[in-house]
Amino acid sequence: MGKACAGLSAFQARVGEAARTLLHHQGYDGGWGLTLTSVSSIVNASEVLPILRAAGIAGQPVRQALDFLTEAIPEHCKPRHKGGRGEHSRFVAFGLTGLLSHPRFFHHVGVAEAASWCVDWLDDHRVEHGWPEALGLDDTSLHQTALAVNGLAQLRDTLHELGPDLVLSGGVNTTSLLERVEPLIEHGVHGVLYHRRSSGAWGWRTYVDTDPSPSKTALCLLALSAVVSGRGPGGEPAYRDVPRDTGGVHGPVQRKRLSEAVVEAGQWLVRNHHRWETFVEDDKDVQGTAWEHMAYALCTQAAIRSGADPRDPRLSTAWRLMNDLWAPEAGMWNEPGASGKRATIRAAYYTVAAYQEALDRLARIGIGEEAGTGDDEVAVEVPLLRAEIGDGQTVRLSIRDSAGPVTCELSERLFDLAKVVHDGPGEGLATKQIAQALFVAPSSVAKYVQRLNKAVSDALGGAPVRLLLASTVNGASGYAWARSEEIG
Repeated sequence: MGKACAGLSAFQARVGEAARTLLHHQGYDGGWGLTLTSVSSIVNASEVLPILRAAGIAGQPVRQALDFLTEAIPEHCKPRHKGGRGEHSRFVAFGLTGLLSHPRFFHHVGVAEAASWCVDWLDDHRVEHGWPEALGLDDTSLHQTALAVNGLAQLRDTLHELGPDLVLSGGVNTTSLLERVEPLIEHGVHGVLYHRRSSGAWGWRTYVDTDPSPSKTALCLLALSAVVSGRGPGGEPAYRDVPRDTGGVHGPVQRKRLSEAVVEAGQWLVRNHHRWETFVEDDKDVQGTAWEHMAYALCTQAAIRSGADPRDPRLSTAWRLMNDLWAPEAGMWNEPGASGKRATIRAAYYTVAAYQEALDRLARIGIGEEAGTGDDEVAVEVPLLRAEIGDGQTVRLSIRDSAGPVTCELSERLFDLAKVVHDGPGEGLATKQIAQALFVAPSSVAKYVQRLNKAVSDALGGAPVRLLLASTVNGASGYAWARSEEIG
């Protein structure tokens, strides 16, 4: 595991140290800048919040950061001659993601109002196929459109979790806000798919025939994945994943489900790992600043999200680079670059996201499984249409195109595990909670989850199905029941 996924064993200690470093350098206004001494920005404050969550840190530092975002988002989006930092889509797209990084704080004063303001801005300033880099530009930005779609999908999921007709701070109603969010998701998805290449990748510019971009492909993959993986208030899919038109700018239009587009983008990234595994990718579309994507980490995260095994040898070079970029003296991760390494929040954010994705993925597939070494393609996981506790020590399962429900008989221990998680809250149970319920050591839970998922897969003829999925519960790792999809 150490060789295949370098730095993973040290990740929890490192992310904890990085979080302490960031807390020590939190600005008086509650925000952070690109480096530990930079002026606070919406982008970097929004990048820090997920790092704190990965380290299990909440409380006052998070509230202060959210206060910074709620004030900064509308102010920074003003034109420069009115005291703002420019009418850039990235302030809204990153800001919305930052506001949602700790869902338990969505009730915090001003957060729901700021999220609603972001929705209004995105509604008012959309262009034909998404959103531009900045107001006044007609060209769609894949970067900002993907970020906006990702943030809107997270907001949709948060509103579903809160429930209908709940009145939040500032009089924001969850139902009315959701009714404004869903058409914007559809608008962004249409734009992202319109610019998809037949290879499964996306180019580094829209509307013109450019080379494919690993970073833009990763961003679009993550956005579509966020849309299609969401769940409604009753556990049903929040998005109906039916075949729809993809492409249109380059080559013939194809019919794809979003889930298929995600998997094919991941396959493209894994096949072309040599194009991003040690690189930082410059984005000339972003105006007003020199923007670089940490492709080595961003593409690793996206490949794993699409179904790649973190231990795939084709990802090993990227893992080694991320491991080598840890700077103990700074308590942070460095950015690679010709001008010399420097510790930045941007590097820490994308690196933490990649390692966190790997941990979640390994929990889903089972730590004890062997990584494939010769597969050319990423495996496609099959979603469960239905999964419910049956009579005796059984679970009843259905997948798409199956002849009918399948009954999976389990051992007493595995059935107890299934029932504990099934009867728990929708977001899942922390590993320690599961261990206490089963009277086993926390370190044994992953082994039992692996055995349960294998039993379910075997019952369905070896289909790559998972009944229990990795979940983050109040900042701690855990597992959640694979919520059933409704046919149709």
